[in-house]
Amino acid sequence: MMRRRVLALLAAPPLALASLAAPACAAGAPVAATFATGRLTIAGEAFAPADVLDARALPDVNGKVGIMLTLVPAAAKRLEAITASLVGKPMLVALDGRALAAELIRKPIADGVIEIPGRWNLGDGEALARRISGRDPLPDDLAE
Repeated sequence: MMRRRVLALLAAPPLALASLAAPACAAGAPVAATFATGRLTIAGEAFAPADVLDARALPDVNGKVGIMLTLVPAAAKRLEAITASLVGKPMLVALDGRALAAELIRKPIADGVIEIPGRWNLGDGEALARRISGRDPLPDDLAE
């Protein structure tokens, strides 16, 4: 529940965030790390790292690690249009031309969240998520 609030806040238009006072950064304060990115395609459509609000590795009950992608609102609308035309068909998600998943679309994805089933160990899943978004995952709550 808290994660959804954080994602909603981060996806809010800049004016909604203007009322929040940001603390001044101290000299030498750590800066968020960025990572090299790959070329993400969903059903043949390119999505830039800026289209990805959050990418994170998620362990499943079988001990494998999947990836959860959350897109920014504009990219989520694109995804909904893409998946509306793919109902009953597989949707290929690829990074640098390598297939990550080809899951059957049962209904349009309206919330902008794609879950790629677990195939990786935790280290590989985290590295893959960073390669997709170019940064570490968002914190689970505002206290982090």
